[in-house]
Amino acid sequence: MHIVGIAIGFCVFVLEGLLILRGMGSRVFRLFPLFYSYVIYCFCWVVGMYLISWLDPQAYPSTYWICYLVSILVEFTVLVEISDHIFQPFPAIRKLGRALTVLIAAGLGLFYILPTILGSAGRSRLLLEFALRASVTKAIILAVLFYMARHYDCQMGKNVRGLMLGFSIYVGMNVALMASAQAFGSALFARILWFMEPLAFTLCLLVWTVSLWRLAPMPSMRAFSTVTERDCEAVTLELNRFNSELTKFLHK
Repeated sequence: MHIVGIAIGFCVFVLEGLLILRGMGSRVFRLFPLFYSYVIYCFCWVVGMYLISWLDPQAYPSTYWICYLVSILVEFTVLVEISDHIFQPFPAIRKLGRALTVLIAAGLGLFYILPTILGSAGRSRLLLEFALRASVTKAIILAVLFYMARHYDCQMGKNVRGLMLGFSIYVGMNVALMASAQAFGSALFARILWFMEPLAFTLCLLVWTVSLWRLAPMPSMRAFSTVTERDCEAVTLELNRFNSELTKFLHK
């Protein structure tokens, strides 16, 4: 199992490094700043944990859990990035999506992270509950974003679709793993979850690396077929109307 953990950690390190290097060598890094800030945080986390495990093994557990809790909140930046690109032509809707995501992350931090850090009894149970609820919240936000994109026929490029697919795999596996650990007790958490969650993140990174290897610009809102041109124009007008009303409300 120790060898499996090292192998998974090495794969995560390599994939994150490839993502960062490839992104810095192309325009992808500039187009997805929030996403790459999250990847850089994860990369520094992996490097820092290896250094701490060699230099000060006693500090490793507490440092790991603090970084893990922070990473759960930092993951919301991926959702903000996806939302920004889906609603790129509509600034007011994009700002509303950002505000809602920040409020959800702040609420989770206030009501679940603080009790986990300050509480002394049942800390492992609180950690599991926090991670599960955060993953469920992300899954709901992803579902809403997917529904909005389908409902309004928002044209997503390969890069954004890859972000959604990879994050959906990671969040979906997390929900299943955390729910199973909470249902069957800490024994499952100790035996399986410690390497299954990094494995899910490795699969997510693999999808991201493939989908973001080359820049694929978002399709134009007017790149429609002649058969559905009228319907798409109506959807665009509806979104523009909602964006205008929201802009007026925000400027009051």
